[in-house]
Amino acid sequence: MLAAFVFAAPSYQWGFQTSQSHVNAIVEGGDGTMWCATSGGMVRYDPSAGWLESLAYPDGLPWTGALDLILQDSLFWVATDGGGLALGDGTDWQVFTSYEGVPGGGTVYAVHYAGGYIWAGADGGLARGGDGGFIVIDSEVTGGAFDAGEVTGMDHLDDTMYLATDAGVYSLDLSGSVFDPSSWTLYPSTVSLGIRGILAHSPDSVFGYGPGGVSLMTPSGWTRLLDYSMSQDSVVTGLLFTGDGLLASARVVIRYTGTGWEHYGSGYPVESYGSCLHEALGRIWCGYGVIDASSSNAGRGLGYLEGGEWKELPVPGMGGASCYQMAVEEGRTYLGSHLVGLMAYYPEYGWTQFNRMTADMPRGLRCYSAAVTEASGVWTGSYHWGLTWIGDGGTFSTDDDTVVTFVSDSLPDLPPEVVQVLSPLLNNQVVMLAVQEGDLWVAQEAFWQTPDEPSGIVAVSGDPEQGGLQWTTRTEADGLAGKNVRRVFPCGGDSLWIAFASGGGCQLLVHGGDPLDKSGDSWYPAPGQAYDTSWGLPSGEVFCFARDAEGSVLLGTGNGVCAWNGSVFVGSGNVPGSVRSIGVDGSGAVWCTTGEAMYRMDDSGTAVYNESNSIYIPTSRTENEFSFLDGETGTLYFSSLVGLWSVTPGSVSHQGPSPIFYPQPYLPSGGDLRMSWSGSRGTVRTRFFTVAGDYLGEKEASSWDVWSWDGSLNGDAVASGVYFVIVETDDGTTTDKIALVR
Repeated sequence: MLAAFVFAAPSYQWGFQTSQSHVNAIVEGGDGTMWCATSGGMVRYDPSAGWLESLAYPDGLPWTGALDLILQDSLFWVATDGGGLALGDGTDWQVFTSYEGVPGGGTVYAVHYAGGYIWAGADGGLARGGDGGFIVIDSEVTGGAFDAGEVTGMDHLDDTMYLATDAGVYSLDLSGSVFDPSSWTLYPSTVSLGIRGILAHSPDSVFGYGPGGVSLMTPSGWTRLLDYSMSQDSVVTGLLFTGDGLLASARVVIRYTGTGWEHYGSGYPVESYGSCLHEALGRIWCGYGVIDASSSNAGRGLGYLEGGEWKELPVPGMGGASCYQMAVEEGRTYLGSHLVGLMAYYPEYGWTQFNRMTADMPRGLRCYSAAVTEASGVWTGSYHWGLTWIGDGGTFSTDDDTVVTFVSDSLPDLPPEVVQVLSPLLNNQVVMLAVQEGDLWVAQEAFWQTPDEPSGIVAVSGDPEQGGLQWTTRTEADGLAGKNVRRVFPCGGDSLWIAFASGGGCQLLVHGGDPLDKSGDSWYPAPGQAYDTSWGLPSGEVFCFARDAEGSVLLGTGNGVCAWNGSVFVGSGNVPGSVRSIGVDGSGAVWCTTGEAMYRMDDSGTAVYNESNSIYIPTSRTENEFSFLDGETGTLYFSSLVGLWSVTPGSVSHQGPSPIFYPQPYLPSGGDLRMSWSGSRGTVRTRFFTVAGDYLGEKEASSWDVWSWDGSLNGDAVASGVYFVIVETDDGTTTDKIALVR
């Protein structure tokens, strides 16, 4: 379930989109429906009507993800994955953090009602309270009887509550005082059993579960029923006691027979690790995760048991929250992901994804890249699994899709349906992609990092479905300053900026307009040499590039933003730390992200945004981050670990003596250039000149609000560059400037 929630600001709008595909918990709603706590908030399901409303950040929930929830008196208590404990009805929320008595950094693993109180198990320990506030329950207030730094699961049976903690399992006598040490019991042996959740079914059926498997409390201690202690990639994510006995969710749903475990139900999907297990609305439900049980920001929705067979119920929307490079073509959006392959949005249908479960892809993990050339489809690459072309024909239907993976060396152990074509790729590792005048640039990095492993950049031209692709590689032998390329950034039709990994600085390639022809290559500062701090770079780490409204190249580095003035790099703005992504919105403002905040730079200075003054929540990771400008709306998108952020300049309300043009810089491939103003509506005439004063042509419209320009004059496309525009209206004549980038 996906919605682009928007938060209004004085001159622009914030937006956020994320995935609710990973289900962490389920509760009945009391009205024949059920609520799911997901990686992207909460969503309600009605068996007779399907998926209903979604409560997601920022309008419907005060944080991006929910780990657990309970319903009490028509209000939700929501344990969030970083924003504390939330109480509300979906519109108005009260949040409890460490300032309100819920200990830790904001991650609340479990919320439970017992003994007349709400209990919160958090990354800082245990809290007890209600809508009036909470108190921390720790060693100090319990006389040393309860001393846990993390509480991950809770359940109660009659007057006894059981808690899974980092110190082992505790029990609390709810009929006594929480402050009385004699009310508490610690089971020391459980600290080594890997227990993160509790199921208290009956006095002789109290279980603990987690990465250690399943354990049963007995009069003589705790005994393992399922031992995962030697399996690092195995975990039990849920337990349920039914008429068929004890069930557990793991790689599949399994049932305890009294002596061992067996699969429960048929048809459980492969590569869908269980994320939770519940009984609701007369059915048994299992959350379908992805193949990696530790990954919680992507999943495959829900499964339910019907007639002994597992049926799939996907949650609509983005397949995964963690997203990367973005490409847009004729309303379709393609978005790289960490876990679910290449995500794709089709306006008439919604979201889907391409991975090895849905298409003839070699792999679905770490599909970071996405690029659209002139052919009908999209390029992507699953990290070190080649370069893949998906010819979707621009439609949601997969009936006529063509999927081809180009490799430098054949990929082993793949089914015959996966089409592999040997190609001149330098290796099988694709870091990111870029498009220049319809040609594709491939940034590559050595996977094995051996001295003789080739790597560099590759130019690709042609239509993969028609055959006859042309390839040109560039390596250190050709003048490239390093073989491990982090980023490529086309400038105009004849230049390419290249950033190198591991503090290798950057380099400029001028290829003369034909990426396939190396004969006219010029390398700056020199062949085999990169720009570094001696040229004014604030840091040897260069993460990203952009062009501002003047056409200047901006760089995001390990120590802020700088600009290339043609000779050296000079500092720009006041942005501390590592700038991981950078872009320019439709009004010409520069935006960038670090692990601490998002920054906006314009002529008035640098503004800082984080969760204290905006909806933006900073996150960090080691992989590349990306930005994307939607030329039609001026909206700027940013990838992140938790979802897709966006900022949109204010609509046509520009107050000033003259119009402004947006988006800037103007990319004709993204739509038309438009005009914004608050002046009177009457005939507007615009005349275009070079910076040397040469007249190029004019464009006229009945009013500034309907004026648009497609980048051509007198039937010819205008080249990349900066141009003067004289605007004549009923209010007078003004002069402005535009930057056009092809």
